[in-house]
Amino acid sequence: MITEPNSAILKRIMPYCAKAERCTLDVVRKLASWNVPEEEMGMIVEILMQEKFLDDARYANSFVADKWKLDQWGRGKISNGLFQKGISEQLIEQAIETIDVEQYISGLEILLSKKRDTIRKDTTLNQMKKILSFGVSRGFEEELIWKWLEKEGLSFDGG
Repeated sequence: MITEPNSAILKRIMPYCAKAERCTLDVVRKLASWNVPEEEMGMIVEILMQEKFLDDARYANSFVADKWKLDQWGRGKISNGLFQKGISEQLIEQAIETIDVEQYISGLEILLSKKRDTIRKDTTLNQMKKILSFGVSRGFEEELIWKWLEKEGLSFDGG
């Protein structure tokens, strides 16, 4: 039974956490790649949290800000990304709520307008399909995409 974590491992993992925002899963995977025993991993993660090197809420907020502002991902894709990182549903919801709704809708509209500019020669139906597919693939809600399509006069009526 291990009662104390290996200080050499701790000194090695702290800079890894300080270099970039990390989630618990990232740290556990890194420790596993170094063949650190599971019992020791738990203690190391606990110390990293106590020393503020590791904070999943902070990680989630940072992830949301980066993926929204830099990559222009929608809420669905961001949520899925955080889920894959082992972040709890509660922390995901809290982090997603940090996105300003007006900026979100405005950003979506800009993205969809740019996409439409690249496919203007297509039929209305094909434009709608491509725009909807594009928006959903970026993680945006279908309902918001349909509202934009209607606002732009794109409909099944041949608008």
